[in-house]
Amino acid sequence: MKKRGKRQGICRTVSFRLEIHKCRTNVKKSTYGAGFYKENKMKKIIGLLVLIASLSPLAFATGEAEKMDKPLNIVLIYHDTALEFGQVIKAGALAAGKELKCNVKFEGPVGIKVDEQVAFIENAITRKVDGIATSNPNGEALNPMIQKALAAGIPTITFNSEAENSPSKAFVGQGLVESGRQLAHVTAEYIGKKGTVIIITGEAAATWSIDRETGFREAMAAYPNVKILNTVSTGWEEQAQYAAIENAILANPRVSAVASLDGGTTPTTGIVLSRLNRKDIVHVGNDLSVQTLDNIKARWTKASLSQFPYNQGYMSVKILYDFITKGIPLKNVDTGILRVDEKNIDEYMKKLAAGEPVG
Repeated sequence: MKKRGKRQGICRTVSFRLEIHKCRTNVKKSTYGAGFYKENKMKKIIGLLVLIASLSPLAFATGEAEKMDKPLNIVLIYHDTALEFGQVIKAGALAAGKELKCNVKFEGPVGIKVDEQVAFIENAITRKVDGIATSNPNGEALNPMIQKALAAGIPTITFNSEAENSPSKAFVGQGLVESGRQLAHVTAEYIGKKGTVIIITGEAAATWSIDRETGFREAMAAYPNVKILNTVSTGWEEQAQYAAIENAILANPRVSAVASLDGGTTPTTGIVLSRLNRKDIVHVGNDLSVQTLDNIKARWTKASLSQFPYNQGYMSVKILYDFITKGIPLKNVDTGILRVDEKNIDEYMKKLAAGEPVG
């Protein structure tokens, strides 16, 4: 394309010079006055300049079109690719890639390791991918990497989790503070707006956990007869989670409800309650793992709030593609909140049996 554009430029230059030469020749031979020739010559020169200017954007657009003949390379970097939840995000991203005919990769550490996530972003920048979407559970470490990607000219957005002061150009995911509020309202509803509650989280210091707990406490303040006892941060190792949750319940045997802030502690909390045979304790949580769906069906978990992870993957790819190929501005996408409980659990069990993505 560049060679063809260069030849076209040479032709225009030659043509431009010939026109000027003709004007000069005609001045000598014509019987009209000199003023006429100067005016006529300038009109031709201006006309040619306008023509050249009008053709330049066309040549640029043609070049961009040829560039887009090659599939875009878009990478999604998630903080823990081993999670069942992450695989649902991946399914949505790959579906968008197939639909839009672009290359999509889903990468990230196994287990939450921020330093490894930083390395994945660094590698994507080195590879000069066309677009990056990353989760951002730790702004202190990841915000500078997002800024580095943007400085390298790579459109970069965040999905699923976002940190304060993030330089990301858009966020695709659930409003986490609002989801915390909704979790509080559902909890209060089940316990008749009175009683005691324990909050469970896998990582209390994580941005998403802080946001959800903030929303939960804000909303629960509207229920004066509900008391939040404490927040238990369990960590991510499964056996450690079982122990921490069980100890919290045994230390508060008359607790009315347990609210899990994430998709990691939601299934384990349901299992602990089943082991203790405590259906009298209301449990509400987040996300729709297979175990969580089983727990809802068995009534160890009363309800769980989904954040549509499939859509988080799909829309991350979609808005990056639209920005790169069509210039559509990057904007936040709220994937919303879906409550799954005894009323609609059978619908989601059927989807699971059919192999459809749930999360």
